[in-house]
Amino acid sequence: MVSFVIPGRPVPKQRPRAGKNGRIYTPKKSRDYEKTVGWAGKQVFKYPYNGPVSLQVKVYLTDSRSQGDLDNYIKSIQDGLNNIAWRDDRQVVRLKAGLYVRPGAKERVEVMIQRL
Repeated sequence: MVSFVIPGRPVPKQRPRAGKNGRIYTPKKSRDYEKTVGWAGKQVFKYPYNGPVSLQVKVYLTDSRSQGDLDNYIKSIQDGLNNIAWRDDRQVVRLKAGLYVRPGAKERVEVMIQRL
């Protein structure tokens, strides 16, 4: 099992947007957070797992007024860890997740990944 913390305010995955000329793109805020997730993952993974994995995610926020949907936080984590923790997020076959609001606590995401 591998565990690590992604420091800072978690960012939920935003919906794709249509740009000029109809080009579809992922908003910059989501792309930047996925890079942060990837950086944290690279600190503990030398190569991506092959085969099925279990993912546990704990999202910690300080304010409930600005929280997103739990599944959008998970999608940011999964996309950010593609080709770092696993080849593709389709390998995640078991998922456990929670969203916790703790005023005064450090905002972060705790991640645990286990090869099955």
